[in-house]
Amino acid sequence: MATIRVGFIGLTAGGGNGLGPGSWGISALLPTFILSPHYEIVALCNSSVEAAEKSIKYHKLAHSTKAYGNPEDIANDPDVDLVVISVHVSKHYELSIRERRNRENVKTAVGLQLRADPIIKKVKQLIEAGVVGRVTSTIALGCFNYAPIDSWMAEADFYLDYDSGANEYHIAFAHFMDAFTYVLGDFASLKSLLDIQHPTVKTIDSSSGTIVNPAHHFFVQGKLENGAIANVAFRKVDKTVDGKGLRWLISGTKGEFELSMDGPMLQMDLEKKHLRLVIGREGEAQDIDYNDPDEPKYTRDVAPPGTNTARIFEGFANKTTAVASFEDALKVHRLLDNIAEASSFSVKSQTLV
Repeated sequence: MATIRVGFIGLTAGGGNGLGPGSWGISALLPTFILSPHYEIVALCNSSVEAAEKSIKYHKLAHSTKAYGNPEDIANDPDVDLVVISVHVSKHYELSIRERRNRENVKTAVGLQLRADPIIKKVKQLIEAGVVGRVTSTIALGCFNYAPIDSWMAEADFYLDYDSGANEYHIAFAHFMDAFTYVLGDFASLKSLLDIQHPTVKTIDSSSGTIVNPAHHFFVQGKLENGAIANVAFRKVDKTVDGKGLRWLISGTKGEFELSMDGPMLQMDLEKKHLRLVIGREGEAQDIDYNDPDEPKYTRDVAPPGTNTARIFEGFANKTTAVASFEDALKVHRLLDNIAEASSFSVKSQTLV
C-alpha cells in the first residue's frame, strides 16, 4: 500500500491540553499520523506561513514538510493525497467545501469516532447476526459529567453557546446518537424534551457568571424504522450514583445486551467498558469479549482521546471499516435538528417555549 500523504490544516504549536482551540488536532490526529505506517504529514497550513513553520518545528515534523498560510495552497498541492481539517467547527464547512471544489472524485470522512470503537462494532455485528433475535426495544441512560456543573474553562467558552455548533448537544450527544443509529437504524418518529437546569456557570478565569444556552438534559423517545421502540435520556450531574457514563440496553425476542461505560467521554475510549448478554429466560448473563484480536499495535498505541480516531484512519486506509462520510454527518445533524424542533427548545429564551 502506498503511503497516504497528508496535508494538515489547523495543527497548532502547543501541548494540546484541555478543550481549547487546536487541542484535538494535537492530542488525537497528530499521534495517529505519526504512529501509523499508512500516513505521512507532508504539508501543514495555519493562519500564516510563519504559524505553520512554528508548528512544524514545535512538533518536530520532517524538514521537508511544506508550510502554507492559505488552504487553497494545500488544495492545489499535487503531492497531497488527503487533506485533514482540525479547526473550530464554525470553519469546517468553508474549508471542506474549498477542498472539494478543487478536486474531483473526492472521498470524504468525518470524525464520528464512537462508531469505530470495538465495543460498538461488536454490538452491531451481533445484532446483525440475530443473536438477540428481532430488536424490540432499547433504553440508553447517560451522563456527560466530565466537568463540574457550575464551572467551565474560559478557553473553551464556545461550549456554552448553542449556536457555536461546538457544545454538549452538538458534540458529545451527537457522537452517541450517531453510534446509536449506526447500530440500530434511524428513527421513524420521535418526541423529545431538552432543558437547561444549570443556566449559569463560572468560567475559571472570571468571577462573573456566563449564561449557558445549550441544553444539557436530553430526553428522546420514539420508534425506530425497524419497529423497535427507543428511549434515550442524558442528564447532567456532578457524579452518577453508579459511576456509569452510559448504560445502554438493547432488548430482542431472544435476549438482551447491556453495554456500559464507566465515564462520560464515550467517544474517546478513555473509560472501562463492559458488554454483557443474556439469552432466554433460563440463561445466565455473560461477559462478551469485544476486543479485536486483529487490531494493529500502532493503532492501540495511540493514547486516548485519540484511539478511536486512529481506528477511523486505519479503516480509511485499508477500506475495511465503515467510515462516516459528509452525508452520514449531515444525517446526524438533521436528527439533532429534529430532536430540538420536537422539544420546542428555544435558544432565545434559553428554556422551553
